[in-house]
Amino acid sequence: MTYLILALATWRISALLTKEAGPFHIFEKLRERSGITHDADGQVQMIPSKFFAELLSCVWCASIWVATGWVVLYVLAPDVATILALPFALSTVAILVDRFS
Repeated sequence: MTYLILALATWRISALLTKEAGPFHIFEKLRERSGITHDADGQVQMIPSKFFAELLSCVWCASIWVATGWVVLYVLAPDVATILALPFALSTVAILVDRFS
């Protein structure tokens, strides 16, 4: 069950980093700092060929690094990793229920 929680949390954080504006547009600003430009609607216009820009434009790419972070935290403090991942995992489930209901 813990691995499922960590997996769902990995997707949620990866999606936040690569696709969403976030509160106060924090994730959009992070992507812009990496060189990614957005149009007036917040859609990505251009992704420069830089490591962080490419990382922050691809859920698959970001998920490797996010998952690695969860693994390191889980090895060091399994209970802390699970508790921190739980809200992200629950958010993922809520998104899935909303999309498929």
